[in-house]
Amino acid sequence: MQPDFSIIEGPYLRDLLDQPRAIDETLAGLEVSESLRRLAARLQAGRFKTLVLTGMGSSFHALHPLNIELINHGFTTMMVETSELLHYRSRLFDPKTLIVAVSQSGQSAEVVRLLEINRGKSSVIAISNTTDSPLAAQADATVLSHAGQEFSVSCKTYLTALMALHWLGDVMCAAHGKN
Repeated sequence: MQPDFSIIEGPYLRDLLDQPRAIDETLAGLEVSESLRRLAARLQAGRFKTLVLTGMGSSFHALHPLNIELINHGFTTMMVETSELLHYRSRLFDPKTLIVAVSQSGQSAEVVRLLEINRGKSSVIAISNTTDSPLAAQADATVLSHAGQEFSVSCKTYLTALMALHWLGDVMCAAHGKN
């Protein structure tokens, strides 16, 4: 007897089934830009005292493996939800802080406010699915995921962000000479 999948068919299932394409396209698009290379060199030279990893919701939780990797390679890191960073930890906006900000849209209220408060104080690496977002446009370096549009829950973006963050960790740790 064939199972009846009609009850689960729809846009969310199509998003789930589109995950392999999103991962392939994200992987194909990962490259070390000149701006990312410069930030990695500054990191290697010890110019950053703290790495702040920030995002909201699943974007925040996707940062956890990167946080562990960076700590294991000797970096001083902290994970701070973007709203907490804005309201309670604004002293972290400092030239000796490197911020890694993850946002699917790159234009949420918290991200826009982060960019306003920061105004070039800290260097920012953006991880986003949206090429023309304020975050992607204003960050010092941008790593794009290519998840595409999503119906509801960001299932493709979460996976592509995890992959992009793992790749970024490799770039940052290689720059520190500690692979």
